[in-house]
Amino acid sequence: MEIEVVSELIEQYGTEVMIFCRRLTGCVPDAQDLYQQTFLKLMEMRVRIEREKNPRAFIFAVANSIWKNERRKLMRRALIAPSFSLEDAQTQDALELTDTEDTQQQVIERICRQQLSLAVQRLEPKFRTPILLMYGFGMSIEQIAQIERVPKGTIKSRLNRAKKKLRKEMEAYGYGE
Repeated sequence: MEIEVVSELIEQYGTEVMIFCRRLTGCVPDAQDLYQQTFLKLMEMRVRIEREKNPRAFIFAVANSIWKNERRKLMRRALIAPSFSLEDAQTQDALELTDTEDTQQQVIERICRQQLSLAVQRLEPKFRTPILLMYGFGMSIEQIAQIERVPKGTIKSRLNRAKKKLRKEMEAYGYGE
């Protein structure tokens, strides 16, 4: 793909792709790497993206594919040499409240959103990705099925199971009772 075309895609969809990468990976450095790898892969590809055929879904599919491949590599490496996880430290950072001028309701809403976000991050990738694409980016089931390369029924099932898991986890925190 030509540099000019990729530049246009970055201009048009770059922010959304970065947000998707951030939510997919769970941390900024990995998201930045995935973002760069996605657009580099697009430059290497010898395909033309047709404007009528939803280029955003195609770009998300490329990012998702790269991310899945990276996860497979990391899993293989973890079997050989396990690594230390900083997940607990990241969770604490995410829950810190810094703005003292918030009203009590705003603080409660922020904590609820943070807990929901953490619950989404804890979902298995096959459940997390459809949730992010549908509710974070407003994609249809058909578009998500294209990105994931699975039937629409599978996406519907994964969305349903993910929502049940999220509902159960949020109820454990005392929400929705």
